[in-house]
Amino acid sequence: MATKLILIEGIPGSGKSTFARKIAQWYQNRGVAVNLYIEGQSHPADLGWNACVPAALYENLLEKYEPLRAKIVEKTVFEADTAIIAYTLVETDDKNFYKELAAYEVYDGRVSDDVFFNRHYDRWRAFAHSAASKNELNIFECAFMQNHVNELLFWRNADEHTVISHHNKLIDMVKCLSPLVIYLSQSDIRETIQRIARERIYKDNGNWIDHCIAYCENSPYGKRNGIKGFDGAMQIFTIRKQLEMKILTQLPAPHIVINNDDYNWDSAWSRIETYLLEQTGYRSQDHGL
Repeated sequence: MATKLILIEGIPGSGKSTFARKIAQWYQNRGVAVNLYIEGQSHPADLGWNACVPAALYENLLEKYEPLRAKIVEKTVFEADTAIIAYTLVETDDKNFYKELAAYEVYDGRVSDDVFFNRHYDRWRAFAHSAASKNELNIFECAFMQNHVNELLFWRNADEHTVISHHNKLIDMVKCLSPLVIYLSQSDIRETIQRIARERIYKDNGNWIDHCIAYCENSPYGKRNGIKGFDGAMQIFTIRKQLEMKILTQLPAPHIVINNDDYNWDSAWSRIETYLLEQTGYRSQDHGL
């Protein structure tokens, strides 16, 4: 069966968003229906940047933020007894709204391990069941490794075996979609982060690198190990990438590491395109999957 799920991974600045969009366009130009899920968007399988509000509290939330009701409803899906809200996509100047909804995320150690694991397993399993019957390609950016490795390693004190086993379970749940992983890499992590930090400078919400450093410092791992400043963040990214490489070596799915040390994006794309032609079942005379 042809691939129906492509997972794009790598540390920040490695080109995940750029190549995820490029891959989507590559398939769309060939007549393939594509669902692209970029970091920060409402997601069918991952729960990053989503608030999981008990259904019993949902109406109270809408009443409390009545001027935002329509926007909240638009960004909400219901699963069992939970309203899952892509709250960061609700535009408002009310910072209390974001603060209150953030407390309902499953990330940053806010829920028990059982809830974190089982909620994600349920979502990945349900997504696979739904996607298997559709003639569409799905592309996930950072929803497989980045979000889960950060959470398990730095917020939940999970050991390597647990992290690797968790990723194998996720892949097993979507094996009916013939998933493949494209991992984007540069050897010099410090240079990669410095490059992207110069690009991600925000006027109203602080610079990306400052948020990144705060995230690393405030994680249980960061506090336990005295992680401080930019150098501390580099330690975090180095540990994370090393573990992601181990995950790949044991992953029961096709994968490729695209090394791009010279930041030659055209060359990197050429290698990705070749890999797609070899792996995903696309034929020039067949516009389906």
